[in-house]
Amino acid sequence: MGLTEITLQKLQMANLRLKIAIIIILCGSLLIANKFYFVHQNISSDVFLPIHTNIEFFCVFVALCTFTVTWYSYLNNCSYYSYFIGLGLLAVGFIDLFHFYSYEGMPNIFSESCANRANLYHVIGRFLMAVVFLTSVFLYKKEWCPLGRFRHYFLAATLALVAFILLTVSLYPDLYPVMQNDQGLTQTKIVCEYIIITILVTAVVGYLWLYKKHLDHHLQLIIATLTVSIFSELCFTSQGSVYDTTSLLGHVFRFASYVLIYMAIFMNNVKRPYLALVAAREELARANDILEEKVRKRTQALQEANERLSKAATHDFLTGAINRMEFSNRFSEMLKKSQESSLHSVIALDFDSFKKINDTFGHAVGDECLKTFVKAAQEVLRPTDAVARFGGDEFMILLPNTPRAGAKVAGEKIRARLAEIANPPFTISMGIAEWPNNGGKEKELLAYADEALYQAKAKGKNRVE
Repeated sequence: MGLTEITLQKLQMANLRLKIAIIIILCGSLLIANKFYFVHQNISSDVFLPIHTNIEFFCVFVALCTFTVTWYSYLNNCSYYSYFIGLGLLAVGFIDLFHFYSYEGMPNIFSESCANRANLYHVIGRFLMAVVFLTSVFLYKKEWCPLGRFRHYFLAATLALVAFILLTVSLYPDLYPVMQNDQGLTQTKIVCEYIIITILVTAVVGYLWLYKKHLDHHLQLIIATLTVSIFSELCFTSQGSVYDTTSLLGHVFRFASYVLIYMAIFMNNVKRPYLALVAAREELARANDILEEKVRKRTQALQEANERLSKAATHDFLTGAINRMEFSNRFSEMLKKSQESSLHSVIALDFDSFKKINDTFGHAVGDECLKTFVKAAQEVLRPTDAVARFGGDEFMILLPNTPRAGAKVAGEKIRARLAEIANPPFTISMGIAEWPNNGGKEKELLAYADEALYQAKAKGKNRVE
């Protein structure tokens, strides 16, 4: 692990210690202030019961919501860590419901309301919650997807445990030790609270170890939950009666701990997967954009390759003139469109002393001269005309709808243009054939043009015949 990661770990651990210190100072200050300024001052039941009922109902609601979150989010991540906590909070939520209905002054719903029964439900619920969180330390980051087959059985077992606690506490309270009598809290109740505190402290140590190992932000909320719960239990160890300010402060701490646990479970099971999904969608969108760009470039490259292949099939790769096959295709198309009065011409040509150019300047210069000729011809000819290379320095020019006189003008223009741009200077000789007067078929017409070309050569070259 690099220095940067070690430094980051130290900063995060320092941040966690600061948060824990703030929670301890805040909760400790409230506990000390209550001890020295209120000294077990009792609150009227008309005031205490509505506050207590609302806090307990909120805790029950949060416990059930937390269970719902873990129940459905398990389907996505197979995390029986969260699922285990959710089942524990479900059981604790129902026990808290029995607890606040058992308070003195509440209507008799499950059984007769009394302080001992209310404290009994409280101790059982707090003990169960502490054990759940301590056990969850060993389940963190464990995934077991086959557990999904038994989810309903585990839920049924949890509800059966809740039903067992309700029946035994309601009908057979003597099975349990007395938690509160006329003199106040019993020693058993106080010992049970300290046992719960010990379990919670052990759970905090376990989660601190987990946080140091994984640096998972939601573990900070779990640690904060357990820390506040410890202060809540400290209040319940020192309360004078169920209606005093210490008891109320303990319930306020419980309220805060339930808010924190819900935030922790929501962050771990909902927020984090949702953010991961958003990040995955953004990454997928970026990958899709990259893929589309690659496809676009590949498509463009394929189109260009196809165009090059298509051009290679119809054009001479050196000069860009059409090839012999394309010349024949265009000649055939021209004849198909011809009318009885149509006159077409072809010009056969080759270079004068092309071998001398190659021998004197080299073949590379000879190739450039061939390109220069094609360029000169294309500059002076019409778009409908075509220059074809038949081989070496032999070319044929197709002039649709052009009589012999027009073809001669075109040939002279080419010669004139070459005189301007040819470097090194070179000349060409040309022979004209007119369709249909000099031949009705391509072969006949080309033969006549070749014969005219020979005449131009015989008459001194660099001319049009």
